[in-house]
Amino acid sequence: MIGSTEKRRHDEPEDAHRGWVAPTPADAAEAAMDRAMADAERAVAEGTASDDQRTSVMRMAGARTHEQRREAYRSDN
Repeated sequence: MIGSTEKRRHDEPEDAHRGWVAPTPADAAEAAMDRAMADAERAVAEGTASDDQRTSVMRMAGARTHEQRREAYRSDN
């Protein structure tokens, strides 16, 4: 988390600072969603993504936190 000498601006998410550790998935469904997200991003980077994967990755592009990215990915899956 944020050290005592480092101040966080009100508009900065916690993950903007060194030392922040992303939360782990709460259950098997979230873990599966994280794997699907990673697969989709990998496929887009490799140029082998399906239309659904490309659309999902584009939806995630505006999200800042991992939880927001997961929610954006899940919104149509």
